[in-house]
Amino acid sequence: MVSETKLQANELTKIFAHPSKKKTNIPLFAGTSFVMTADKINFVIGPSGSGKTTLIKILMSIEPINAGEIFLNEQTIHSLTMKERNSYLQKIGYMNQFPAKYLSLDSTVWFNLAQAFFLHSKLSREELKKLIQSTASLFSIEHLLEQRTNFLSGGELRRLSIACSTIFQPKILFCDEPTAQLDEENKKAVMQTILDLQKKTNCLILISTHDQSIIDVGNVFEIKDRRIIKW
Repeated sequence: MVSETKLQANELTKIFAHPSKKKTNIPLFAGTSFVMTADKINFVIGPSGSGKTTLIKILMSIEPINAGEIFLNEQTIHSLTMKERNSYLQKIGYMNQFPAKYLSLDSTVWFNLAQAFFLHSKLSREELKKLIQSTASLFSIEHLLEQRTNFLSGGELRRLSIACSTIFQPKILFCDEPTAQLDEENKKAVMQTILDLQKKTNCLILISTHDQSIIDVGNVFEIKDRRIIKW
C-alpha cells in the first residue's frame, strides 16, 4: 500500500527585512503550524500580499525561513544541502499562473510534454511515446499533440501546463492561481482536470487562489493575522 504524502510545518516563521533599515522588519508568518495531505486538494487563500506565493516558495525549499520546521513525510526540507534540494525539486511539479511564460510557444504540445519529462528522467522513444499519449489523454489534449502551443486557448494552455508539471509523476503539485483570468467554462474544465488528477494519483496538490468559487472541493487554509488557519 502506497503511503499518503504529507507536508507539515511546525512553528513556521518568515520575516522579511524592511527596505529601510530605520524601520522594523516585516513578519509574514509568525510561528504558524499546519498539515497538508493528499486525500483532498489543498487550497491556500488570502488577500494579495498575504504570502501565498511565498508559502509555495518556502514549501519548494527555494525560499529560506527564519524559524520552525518543514517536513515532507519524515524528510526535513527547511535545511537541505544543495544536492538534497536538487533531489527534492525532482519530486515537485509547479504550475505558474502565467503558463505562456514557461512553455515553448513556437513548439508543439508534444514537444513541450517531451521536454518536461526529459528534465527529470529518460525513457526509450517508444516508452516516451506511450507516456505522452496517456498523459495527453488524461488532460484531454490528445487531439492537440501536433498543434503549436501558441495557437492554444487559455484553458488549453492551463491544461498543458498541468500536464507538463505532472508527466514525471511528482509527489507534490503546486498550482499558483490556476483559474486566474479564465472564463467560467474554462475554469470548470481546468478544475475538473485537477480533480481527476487528485483522484487518480497519490500526488499532494496545493493551489493558491483568490477564487473562492473553487475551494469547496478540498481542504482550505487561510492566511490571516500571520497564521495559516485551516477552515
